[in-house]
Order: sequence, then structure tokens, then C-alpha cells
Amino acid sequence: MLSDHDYNLTALHEACDDDMIEEIEVDQAMAAEDTDMSKKDKVNWDHTPIKNKNTKRSKVLDDHAKNEKLRDVHAKEDTVNAVLRAIQELTQKMDDQTQRFIRFEKQINANSSAIDKNKKDITELQSQVVLLKKENAFLKSACDEHARYKRRWNLRLTGLPEKDEENVRETVIGILTRIIPVSVERLRDTVDTVHRLGKRESAATSNNVPRVVIIQFGMRTIRDEVWKKSKDARVCKDLHISFKEDFSKEDRLARAKLWPLVQEARRRGKRAYLKEGYALIDNKRVDPD
Repeated sequence: MLSDHDYNLTALHEACDDDMIEEIEVDQAMAAEDTDMSKKDKVNWDHTPIKNKNTKRSKVLDDHAKNEKLRDVHAKEDTVNAVLRAIQELTQKMDDQTQRFIRFEKQINANSSAIDKNKKDITELQSQVVLLKKENAFLKSACDEHARYKRRWNLRLTGLPEKDEENVRETVIGILTRIIPVSVERLRDTVDTVHRLGKRESAATSNNVPRVVIIQFGMRTIRDEVWKKSKDARVCKDLHISFKEDFSKEDRLARAKLWPLVQEARRRGKRAYLKEGYALIDNKRVDPD
């Protein structure tokens, strides 16, 4: 296969005669020598190489780039370190929170145990309170009954005028001799104590109402006889005095509340009467509450 150069030479040989071809080849050889000479003339063989002025600038740029890269590396390291520190701080906080939760859970468990124990104690205390209430009610009833029993030896005398330096016991004994046929000596042995209730007030504040006299008997039979006969005794009407049973405050309030019921039952033809703290209507007990 022919190259372009070989093809051109072949065409030239075919178109020209030998003399022309020889002249052309001579001309081409000389042109080639002239080209080589022109290249050699352009080269300055005596020239001393000079350093490129841009080399220093290039080095400065390289150093600047390196510094930039180092700064970037350091910045990245600082960022990584900051992130690591933040992670460590968060981890520490999480650990602290975990410990707090653990302590909190332990405290909750302890509180739950304490609550369960308190509930058990409260249940036991409630049972004890129920028993104590029953016991208290029983004791109160027993105390009230004991107080009522003691008061059955007493009578109250109302309306007896007060005097300065009075001997109320002797005065009462003198009145009793006019109610029951008993000698003064026996009454002195039978009547235990006699006294007025409360403190004596001045005339301006007492409204001329004498204080009640409490009479304590040593014999129940004498007391009951006085109580029965005093209702029709003339001395009581003459002196405007009256004898009453000595009830407690609670019994007096209960009787005052039950008395209208007793009156209504009597109007209907029923058997009704008051006891110490209750009423009996046709043999059925009625309490004030």
C-alpha cells in the first residue's frame, strides 16, 4: 500500500520526464537544507538560562494552598473533637439521668411498699377503731347508767330563797320533817349532803331566782318517800318550793324532747311515761334520736 509521499512521487514520474524530475528533487533538497539552517539560526547557543519569575509566586501559592488545607484539616479536627465532646457530654447526661431514674424507681418501689404497709396498718387501725367505738359506746352507757344510779339517791329542791350566811342543810331538814313523819335526828343521819348548784350571783344579775339545792340521801327509802309525799305536801305550797328528780343534762334534754310525744300518746289513750333518758309508750321504748 502506497503512502501519500510515495503516491505523489509516482504521479510525478508519470507526468514529467527525467530531467524535470531531477531538477525538482534538487530543489527539494536545498529547501530542506534551508529549513534546517533557519532552525539552527533561531537557537541562541550563547544564551544563559534565567530563572522563571513566576516560580516564587507559584511556590507562595502552593504554600498558601497547603496552609489552607492544614486549616481545613485543623477545622475538621476541631469540629470532630467538638462533636466528640458533645457526644461525651450527652452520654454523661444520659448516664446521670439513668442513675436518677434508677434512684427514682427505687424510691417509687420503697414508697409502694410503704403505701402497702400503711394500707395494711390503716385496715388494722380501722378495725381497732370500730372495736374502740363499740367499747367507748359501752363505757359511756355504763358511765351514764352509773351516774343515773347515783342520782337516784338525790332530789332537787327549787324555789328555796337564799339568805346570807345560811345553813341550807338545817333549813332543808326542817322542811323534810314537815313532809314525812321522821324525827330530826333520823333525818340528820339520813341526809348526807345539801348544797346549792353554781356560784351565787349579785342581786343585779341573779334576777332574784334562787339557786337549785341538791339533797343527797343516805337511804333510798327515805328519798323515795320524800319524793312521793312532796307533791301534795302543804309546806311546799306555802313556801312555793318543789322537789324534782336529779337528772343529768343529757337526760333532761331527752325528756324535754320526748315529753310532747308522751302527752300525745296519753291523749290517744295509750300508756306513756318518761324514764331517765327515754320514754315508754305501750311498753315500747322510744329514744329521743
